[in-house]
Amino acid sequence: MRIAAFLLLLAFLALAQEVFRPEVELVRKEKRVVASVSGEGESLFYADYGDLHRGPLLALEEGRVQVGERAFFRDGGSLLEEGLRVGEEVEAAYNPDLEREGLPYLMRLRRARGEGARYLRLVLFDPKGVEVRIGEDLLAQGPLAVVERGGVEELYLSGGEARYREEGWLELKPLPGTVAVRQGAVRVEGKALRYQNETGEALLEGPLSLRREGEKPLEGRAEGLRYLLDEDRLWLFGVEFRQGGRTTKAERALLREKEGHAYLYGNVESRDEKGFLKGERVLYALRTGEALVLGKVAGEFRE
Repeated sequence: MRIAAFLLLLAFLALAQEVFRPEVELVRKEKRVVASVSGEGESLFYADYGDLHRGPLLALEEGRVQVGERAFFRDGGSLLEEGLRVGEEVEAAYNPDLEREGLPYLMRLRRARGEGARYLRLVLFDPKGVEVRIGEDLLAQGPLAVVERGGVEELYLSGGEARYREEGWLELKPLPGTVAVRQGAVRVEGKALRYQNETGEALLEGPLSLRREGEKPLEGRAEGLRYLLDEDRLWLFGVEFRQGGRTTKAERALLREKEGHAYLYGNVESRDEKGFLKGERVLYALRTGEALVLGKVAGEFRE
């Protein structure tokens, strides 16, 4: 049966007192992106293949999609690229062995790009959290991960769940939830993370909350996060830091966690009870909350 290439419903699989931890790997320019489950309890690792069909998107309905001459049924587990419109050239990945009312199951629908003869979808679910390591220093965690291969390679980490049904199919329910990203002592929480191996870019959907532990804990928020694997750079957008009685805001921030500071750019403003300072580029100390304006500075301070 082609529904699954393999299925591992994981409990405590002990070999020499060790738990088997299934993982999937993407490689970009010798850098690795690895997603894994704990191998315990209700964790699940599932993979299935699909065929590909390209054509104009003629209908996009609640439970049905029409691509050229082919129609498919879809449910909450069918992955759709955001912003698709009728008339666009799209690529449908589908499972011909799983049908409903004579229509094959739509696994994924996206704009046509890249080339691929087959589609492979790997689903990782773990109530304790699927771990995704992006490069050497960035670790993300969330309940549900979907890795796609076929034309392009992508990873999607979100809330939700996955269950294998006795009828022989996987019930996939991706939902907004808590996805945490950690680099060093900085932890950022958002709704969902998408990594594209073609560009090496990971985006964490906001609104975001962030925290850094230490003698002077840093708390804050941001509108979005962007991580560039090739450059090992983590950017935050629409940033607000709160630390030691000081509040600092900026349009964007480049975190250099290993170096212990962040570069803040664009309408930077830092305030405490003694006054405020403003600048377009500020060096921010993550451990203490001290801000140093690089270049032109404006401010007001009280004795």
